[in-house]
Amino acid sequence: MKSKQSKFTLIIPFFFLTMGTFAQKDSSGIYKTSADFKDGKLSYAINYKTEKHNINDELIFNATEIKVKHMGTSYYLKKSETYGYRDTKGIDYRFVDNNSYKILSKGNGLMLYSVQTPVQEAAKGPVKYTTVYYFTKDITSPPQLLTKENLKAAYPNNHKFHDALDATFKDEKDLSEYDSFHKMYKINHILEMNAM
Repeated sequence: MKSKQSKFTLIIPFFFLTMGTFAQKDSSGIYKTSADFKDGKLSYAINYKTEKHNINDELIFNATEIKVKHMGTSYYLKKSETYGYRDTKGIDYRFVDNNSYKILSKGNGLMLYSVQTPVQEAAKGPVKYTTVYYFTKDITSPPQLLTKENLKAAYPNNHKFHDALDATFKDEKDLSEYDSFHKMYKINHILEMNAM
C-alpha cells in the first residue's frame, strides 16, 4: 500500500507540471512590457484550445490602440504602452510606432521580424502585399531593415560575422531564409557560429 501511495504522490506533481506547460504553450494574450515578453507572462490570457477571446490590432479610425475582448468585456490598450501580444495561433507580435511586427525568431540576441506592407497597384483590383524583414539586437531596440550593411553596423567589431554574411548571402533577400536542418533562421545560425 505504501509503494502505491508514493507512486501516486510522484505522479500528481508531474501531471500538474505537464498541464502548466501545455497551458502556456496554447495561450494567447497581451505582453504589457518587454519584461513580460522575456518572461513569457501574458495578461488577459486564455488557453485558446478551450477558451475564446479576440485581440484586434487594426482598429478602423484608431491606429494607436488595440481592442482586447476578454471574458465578455472589451478593453482598449494604447499600443505605445503595450509591448505586444500572442495571437490564438501562438504567434507573437511587437508594437513599435503603432505598427505590429510579427516576431519570427528571438535567438541569441538577434530578433527577426516581418511586416506585410501593401504594394502600390492600379486603382482597381485587390491590394497585393509584400513582406519586409527587420531585426533588433535585443527585445527593446527599434527594428532596423534586415540588410547586410545594417547587420554589420549592429555588430561592428565582429569581423568573422561580417565575412560569414558576405560568404553565405549573395543577395539581400536571402537574409530571411529559414534553415530547416538547424531549425532556425540562417542569420541566427551564422551569428551563433561566429559569436565573439
